[in-house]
Amino acid sequence: MPRVAVMPSLISGRGNYVVIDKSYFASTLAQHIQAAGAEPTVEVHLVNGQGHRVRSVIEAADGYLVLEVYQRRAEITGTKGRWYGEKDRSGKTNELHHVIVSYDSITQIVITPTETAEGPRIGFGAR
Repeated sequence: MPRVAVMPSLISGRGNYVVIDKSYFASTLAQHIQAAGAEPTVEVHLVNGQGHRVRSVIEAADGYLVLEVYQRRAEITGTKGRWYGEKDRSGKTNELHHVIVSYDSITQIVITPTETAEGPRIGFGAR
């Protein structure tokens, strides 16, 4: 399955470098997500090694970002952590939480398209 990873190799406002800042989350991220197709997953990885599966961007401010992210246990239970682009209003607050992340702490953003056809399974998930 192809994945798109946006990684800032050098933070710079000039040249061909990717800058992860307020303007990236306000406009470019939506273009990358739309190009990935229906229901992709979006993950933000930080310099400390932690990753967040993102449901939506709540606020893109100067210097920091507020994300609505799925609880990590969803990865264990197999719950699909899909991108929705807007804040959850269903009241299922125990499955989601908000994180505040500085742009400087982001190492990469990984956008994974949804598989359209299910292939053969291996391991414990095999049927």
